[in-house]
Amino acid sequence: MTMSTSKNISVKMIYAACVVIKTPDLTILCDPWFTDGIYDGSWFLYPTHDNPLSVIGDCDVVYISHIHPDHYDPTFLRQYFAEFGSKPFIIAERTPNYLASKLRQDFKNAELIMGKFSRGNTNANVYPHETGSINEIDSALEVELEYSNKCHRIINLNDCVYDKDFLNKIRNKKNYDICLAAYTAAGSYPQTYFSVDDPTLEIESEKKKKKMLDRYLDTTKIIGAQVNIPFAGQYVLGGRLTKLNRFRGVVDATEVLNLEPQSVVLEEYGGTIDTDHLIAIHGRCTAHSDLQLEARLNEIADRKMDYELDSYPEPEYEQIYDALTLSEINARKKSECTEDHFFVFVFDDELNLVVNVNQSGAGGVRKISCASEVGEPRSEIYIDRRYLFGLLTKQFHWNNAEVGSQYETRRIPNKFDRAVQGYLNFLAI
Repeated sequence: MTMSTSKNISVKMIYAACVVIKTPDLTILCDPWFTDGIYDGSWFLYPTHDNPLSVIGDCDVVYISHIHPDHYDPTFLRQYFAEFGSKPFIIAERTPNYLASKLRQDFKNAELIMGKFSRGNTNANVYPHETGSINEIDSALEVELEYSNKCHRIINLNDCVYDKDFLNKIRNKKNYDICLAAYTAAGSYPQTYFSVDDPTLEIESEKKKKKMLDRYLDTTKIIGAQVNIPFAGQYVLGGRLTKLNRFRGVVDATEVLNLEPQSVVLEEYGGTIDTDHLIAIHGRCTAHSDLQLEARLNEIADRKMDYELDSYPEPEYEQIYDALTLSEINARKKSECTEDHFFVFVFDDELNLVVNVNQSGAGGVRKISCASEVGEPRSEIYIDRRYLFGLLTKQFHWNNAEVGSQYETRRIPNKFDRAVQGYLNFLAI
């Protein structure tokens, strides 16, 4: 491809976490997601574009931050490679490396660059977000250009959960021109943890908005870049989940403009900025139209989830019990929980199944008639039987189910524990 004549680093916003980072030596495509219906049928793009390939153009390498389908979209990547030819992937070096395994499975001849990549005067460094948990998957990308005794530098933080130690390690007395940071969060809380007619849901939604904006401000303060760009986290729920969109606790990126003076919002599908001028070309200062959003939601309201298709018949109760029994053995071996917490899978026939996340607790699956029999703390899971069986048999994945808002949870008490939630990732045969 043609080398850039500009002696700087430029960033072009495409959509969500997808940006194109260009230097005179190297063009990097980051986290392209353009396939509707990810997370087993629940996530859709808004705003959309008829031809994102034309906006992205030809790039040298593809950076994938982590394995979540709004960052790793193999369907679109095949379309991209068909148009522009295969490209090497640059990813984080970590153990276990779920993303590397998946890339090798999906792209048989994939060239994987682990951790660092240099070309000419450009250096790309991938920092794995390490928390000590086997459930951690995210990473950050730093791009540096040394030219004429000046170092241009940007950091792309993707979905990395706010972690002061991690951010300080990245900063390490370096000066950044541009920081791309999350300003909001996806996930299933609070929209699947309360009934839509429960006033607590609206309260928790507002709390989440403020919490994530505060994290954005804390993040950008530590990094100390000259310009901050809020990005990622753009999606809408479709199908039977469309009614939950207003409760997700997600704000428009322009919300940050009145909170952080160094922030700019780049318009989707073409807004740009570079490290020389630090001025947004095609910036956005106003939120997206409510009418256009409503039209998009009406368009996707009748879409089916993957497990609602005819190819997924409803399993018998004993099939679920047997699959859960085998899955519980596997999950207990990998559990990071040292105290009791019960997952109760609630069925319409009032015959419920219980597992304990405690790695040292009593194993096995219990049958009970009422969820309250197990006491507290517990999480009551309300889920489609077809989907539960698919999760237990690895046709689907629990983390995608959680991020995709695919099941409802009632926590008693309502307290989040990352290790408890992570247990579900291994509850499969």
